[in-house]
Amino acid sequence: MNLEEIKQVSDTPKKKSLRSVWIILIILVLGVGTYAATKSSLFSVKEVEVVGSGVKVSLEEVLLVAGVDESTSMIGLDVGGIDERVTGIPWVAQVDVERNWPNTVRIILEERIAAVIATIPSGEKFLLDRSGVVLEKIVGDPYELPIIRVDSVGDFGTRIMGITPLLRAAEEVTPDLQAWILALTPTGGGVRAELVGGVVAELGIGGIDFRDEMRSLATVLTRVQLPCIEVIDVSIHQNPVVTRTQGRC
Repeated sequence: MNLEEIKQVSDTPKKKSLRSVWIILIILVLGVGTYAATKSSLFSVKEVEVVGSGVKVSLEEVLLVAGVDESTSMIGLDVGGIDERVTGIPWVAQVDVERNWPNTVRIILEERIAAVIATIPSGEKFLLDRSGVVLEKIVGDPYELPIIRVDSVGDFGTRIMGITPLLRAAEEVTPDLQAWILALTPTGGGVRAELVGGVVAELGIGGIDFRDEMRSLATVLTRVQLPCIEVIDVSIHQNPVVTRTQGRC
């Protein structure tokens, strides 16, 4: 091996070592630059826009739980954390968080819509959305919504499990039927409607929904006198069965 070959061999480790040093320096520079950028006021949030609030969710409540202020970096913005905190508000169904460069954060939310009133054995009443999420406790009866009976409710923002048939039946209660139906209750055979005058209507388990059963019930109610009726069974909606009260009519 001549001197030139020896020199080439000895230079190879040096080149590799120098390349490694440069790589480390580049990584350090990029890291320091990124950190500096996240702390720089040039990349801090100057404005937070909230779209979709105002009915049940206030602008102030969203801004409070979002936790975004002028010390928040646009680059280091925790989008997932903001989403999780804002969707933790019971009335919020969905949230999208957007960065609008250079300095604006936009929070777009969709509010839940109250669909039913759930009453528990103690008599307390709660608003639920169509999926069974508990929205708030209510006093009095300011809402003209179908009423369902449940054993208990959880914390606000949580979903009551096992009440899907009741919710599906409640969706099909039309305004004219609502005047007749006091509450919807679960039974071993499906859903029962408690009607005015102590009459009950057996709706059964329904199909995809309870539309046909409710239509059948509406038809029967136009043709009978409730004081004479004990049970209306529309679980087979094509063939409703009416049980009359003995000796009353």
